[in-house]
Amino acid sequence: MKKSVIVLVAVLTWVACAMPDFRPLEPGDRVPAFSASTLDGEEFDGGDLVGSPYMLNIWATWCAPCRHEMPELQQLHDAFSDQGFQVVGVSVDDRGSRETIREFIADIGVTFPIYHDPSWEIQDLYGLLGLPGSFLMDAEGRLVRKWTGAFKPMAEDVQEDVRKLVGPAAPDQS
Repeated sequence: MKKSVIVLVAVLTWVACAMPDFRPLEPGDRVPAFSASTLDGEEFDGGDLVGSPYMLNIWATWCAPCRHEMPELQQLHDAFSDQGFQVVGVSVDDRGSRETIREFIADIGVTFPIYHDPSWEIQDLYGLLGLPGSFLMDAEGRLVRKWTGAFKPMAEDVQEDVRKLVGPAAPDQS
C-alpha cells in the first residue's frame, strides 16, 4: 500500500511538471487569437478585431448571469460605438443552437456582433473556468481589464475604462 502511494505521488508530480505553464491573462498581455463562426456559419477570425478597442463577452443562452448582463452590454455598445468601440459576443452554446441564439438576441434586442464557438475553444484560450467572461481590449489587441462572472457593463468604472480607450470625445452615459 505504501509503495502504491509513493508511485501515485511520483506519477502525479511528473504529470503536473509535464503540463505546460498556465498563466491567466493579465492587463497588458496580447490576447490570444480565436476563431468562431457567424450565425450564418461563415468563419470569423478574432484577429480581425485588432485595430479598434472592443469588449469580448463569452457567454451562453443557458447561463443566467450571461442573460442578465446582455442588455447592459448592448447599452455599452450603443453608448460608444460611434467612437469606434464595439462589444463582441461569442456564444459557446452547443452545435445546432444557432436558432436558439438568434431568438435570444432578437428578444433582447442585441445588435452588436455575435459569433458561435460550440467547441468551447475560446473559453480555454481565455482561461475561463465558468461563464460569463468579459475582456476589454485596446486597439492593439492587448488586455486592459477582465471580468470573470457577471458584472455591470454600464458601471461608471467600466465606462471610464472605455472612454480612456476611445479618447476624450466620448460622452458620459451614466
